[in-house]
Amino acid sequence: MVSVLRKTSRSEKSSTGHYHLAAGNSLLKEGWASMRLKQGEAEFYAAADTKVGIASARNGHEAFQVFIVSSKKRLKDVTVEMTPLVNSRTARKIPSRHVGVFLVESVKTKGKKPDKYWPDILHPCPEKFDVPGGQIQPLWVSIHVPKGTPAGDYHGQMEIRPAGAPIRTVQVKLRVWDFVLPEKTHIATVFGFTTMDSMSRFYDFYPGSPQEQSAMVRKYLRFLNDRRINTLFYGYTTVRDPRIVSIKEGKNGKLSYDFTKLDPLLRTLVEMGVRFNIFAPAFWQTSDQLFKLNPLLEERFGHLGDKLYDSPEFDKAVAELLDSYVKHLRRKGWLKNALCYVWDEPPARMYGHMRKMCELVKKIAPDVPRMTVANYEPFELEGLSDIWCPNLGSGDSVGCYDKYKDFYERRKRAGDEVWWYLACAPHPYPNWFLDYPLVDCRITGWLTWRYGLDGLGYWNTNAWHYGSPGSPHGDNFRTDPAKRWPNGPWDPSWTCSAGNVESGCTAAPCQGNGQLVYPGPDGPLSSIRMETIRDGIEDYEYLRLLERKSATLAKKRSTPARQKLLRASQRILSAVRRAANTAIDWEQDGGKLLALRSRIGLQIEAVTAALRK
Repeated sequence: MVSVLRKTSRSEKSSTGHYHLAAGNSLLKEGWASMRLKQGEAEFYAAADTKVGIASARNGHEAFQVFIVSSKKRLKDVTVEMTPLVNSRTARKIPSRHVGVFLVESVKTKGKKPDKYWPDILHPCPEKFDVPGGQIQPLWVSIHVPKGTPAGDYHGQMEIRPAGAPIRTVQVKLRVWDFVLPEKTHIATVFGFTTMDSMSRFYDFYPGSPQEQSAMVRKYLRFLNDRRINTLFYGYTTVRDPRIVSIKEGKNGKLSYDFTKLDPLLRTLVEMGVRFNIFAPAFWQTSDQLFKLNPLLEERFGHLGDKLYDSPEFDKAVAELLDSYVKHLRRKGWLKNALCYVWDEPPARMYGHMRKMCELVKKIAPDVPRMTVANYEPFELEGLSDIWCPNLGSGDSVGCYDKYKDFYERRKRAGDEVWWYLACAPHPYPNWFLDYPLVDCRITGWLTWRYGLDGLGYWNTNAWHYGSPGSPHGDNFRTDPAKRWPNGPWDPSWTCSAGNVESGCTAAPCQGNGQLVYPGPDGPLSSIRMETIRDGIEDYEYLRLLERKSATLAKKRSTPARQKLLRASQRILSAVRRAANTAIDWEQDGGKLLALRSRIGLQIEAVTAALRK
């Protein structure tokens, strides 16, 4: 028996009746915290009944939420069963294996008053679980529509069965639209995943043999790819982790990588179509920061300190390592997946060194794109980068991309890729913090389409642990096993306290920052935020399909019916541009966003049908 709801505040408790059941869409503003209890009755900002209607393209995902609200009496041995989804007209089915039902664990924000609990961690629903008296247990239900599913309406039923209490049901209607999402996501989804113990304690959460740990790393990478993550930030697993990567020295003193342990992981990435960084190091402003995340280099060059930025010795080592990586990938036929992430958020004063490194990469690996995160005066680096990745937000009233929008649009016209990424910038920019509305997670895909960008990045997915008790960052691998998560509560705390005047960064709480995936006992546990981010990435594909299919229809012979369809497409795309107007002006009502998504799906279906005629 499992219950993952740790605590509920008094205002969120049920007081009468045996138990209530309610359901709502995937973008309820605060999940179960959106529930208001008045005179013992459960009310929702979304529909407070037990009928759910959702829609998806083939090869897409869509989710909804169910809330079990107990009375004063504990609900025991609750079981949940979801039937297959059946098309009553054709008898075609979407089997139950394509429906994921998850018990939601809520996480308490730290350092904020009053205490609040935010639904996020998704545990596979156990055979039986309890719901403590007077509390609310959310369920997250995610449906994947297989690529070959015929279009139409599919119906299913979820049954909630507590011991000694009535059976309650949720009627589910799924509309499958008559078009398919592509296997390959068309934007670079650039997310970090770290195995470095200084940040995640990954190998402490997953002790075992080297073979078992390697298998777990690959399990996480497949999990991310299943959520349409197709590019890895930073290169923790590909150039930094001493358990995966090692450096050897030849008889002539030349450095190169030993790829013995690394090749199986690279093969997995290539088979999934994932791009990855091969440049070590991704430079930081100070050598202590650089070496902290590059232990392979610290042993040989730590004595240089900050002199490494002017060290021919260090430059030579960086060049030799990159050269060995390029030659190895070229032999394997894997070079097309490689990129070189040269600098991590350099201040303008370090642009001289950044230029030197960009030129070094171009000389050694002319066919490998150079990626730079240049937030300040990027025009000084024009011609030295192939992938630009500014911050979506900033410390100013204008985001880093918007501030230099003319420059980035010029580089895009010149053939460069332009991505953007989220970090610590708070509202009015969207962000993926634990205590921010879920619509933030979804709108970022829409904004990326709106701005015409090639990629959406996020610095990390599993920054689980940042050191000692009392640290301002999440402390989750505690010394005492009895207090260590999952035995103790999850610590989502994070404070952006760089105090960097040049970057405009000031101290700000960023709850759940870098924590989109949780360390489950058998592998990754997803989060409501992670699932919703995938929905936003899929929404990008919807918008791309509507735009491109409408453009194709416009090339066909003009007829009144086709012109009417094209006008409808333009109205919908104009509505999307208003909903995702700028990085600080976007639709914050989840219900309105989902209603607009329905219009998009129906219009793609209609245009697709017209193209077949």
